[in-house]
Amino acid sequence: MKNNIDLEDLKTAYCYKSNKELKFTYFIFRILQNQKLVKLLISFTNSILKYNLPFKFIIKKTVFNVFCAGEDIDTAFKKINYLEKFKVKSVLDYVSEGENNDESFDANTKIIVSNIIRLGKECPGNYISVKISGLENPKFLAYCNGMEFVNDLIISPRFDRLISRIDLICKTARDSKVILFIDAEDRCMQDLFDKITETMMEKYNKDYAVVFNTLQMYLKDRLNYLNTLIEAADRKNYVPGIKLVRGAYVEKEREKAIKEGKIPPVFDTKKETDDSFNQAVEICLREFKKVDSCIATHNNDSTIHAINCIHKYNITNHYSKVRFSQLYGMSDNLTFNLSINGYNSSKYLPYGEVKKAIPYLIRRSEENSSIDGQIIDEVIRLKKEIERRDKL
Repeated sequence: MKNNIDLEDLKTAYCYKSNKELKFTYFIFRILQNQKLVKLLISFTNSILKYNLPFKFIIKKTVFNVFCAGEDIDTAFKKINYLEKFKVKSVLDYVSEGENNDESFDANTKIIVSNIIRLGKECPGNYISVKISGLENPKFLAYCNGMEFVNDLIISPRFDRLISRIDLICKTARDSKVILFIDAEDRCMQDLFDKITETMMEKYNKDYAVVFNTLQMYLKDRLNYLNTLIEAADRKNYVPGIKLVRGAYVEKEREKAIKEGKIPPVFDTKKETDDSFNQAVEICLREFKKVDSCIATHNNDSTIHAINCIHKYNITNHYSKVRFSQLYGMSDNLTFNLSINGYNSSKYLPYGEVKKAIPYLIRRSEENSSIDGQIIDEVIRLKKEIERRDKL
């Protein structure tokens, strides 16, 4: 483990990509640089989804190929095993957005449970990510968000079924020794997700964090929530798992609040979000004896801040207490340079049918094209590594 590591070592960053893959990724990111073209492609993609147009192969051969691990679980496991050759872990995520019936939710639960068991047996040390909106209709979740809890649960047969699905997933994760990240989603559902996740953490996180909650630090209330969660977990004698992200729905949250005549729940500036994220990193790592953390960021400065905190607070067992994670297809300079220098780093690895992955891919495209500097940095790094290899 090194304190001062070179996060711009591009030879290490792209060691897992062939020349062909590298140039193809560069081509895709050049497209994502053009915001007008991205908007056109998103409109086209939405039409494919809405009208079931026979053009999914175009999506599969382009952005899906860069940001997803494949359409089936066997392909995803090949990717997991391949990344492990470079000491990089994976956060396996079955993409199942857009479902709206019990049969689909039960089927998704069965697939997730099966994936957890297989991970525990074949690839121990890797992780699972779950979206609660893949286990129940988002409209019902938003409705439940405003309801009162009784003994940590809402009295409703439908809600009971949701809790049963989540509990089965969490229990399987505990029994299989697989860490589970529960994703954050729209703010209108987050209070409900917090309560559910806290209930599962209290039940299953006795010796270490099996279940992690995800905090989107562009939300103004998250620092207060973080401190409250740590205090409550300490009082109730469980280990909170906390995954920190900046957030993926900022424009959507801002537009929704303005439309409803409300104050946006997100910060007004990127600097405020950065400060919130870095403060949360400091809190989690300062409290490392009480908290298990995952620092999920594409930001170099926040990564260096986390590394400095590891040394500042003398977290000698940081590999099991502090994890780093980036999205598959992005920020390879962080993931692979962290792993080679002894840090626990992973790739968020979505897989599933192209049609079901389209909402995820749209978010990635919007996110990449709207983040000042990040997409440019990705293009510059890819171009530099292509030029370096061409000179060999």
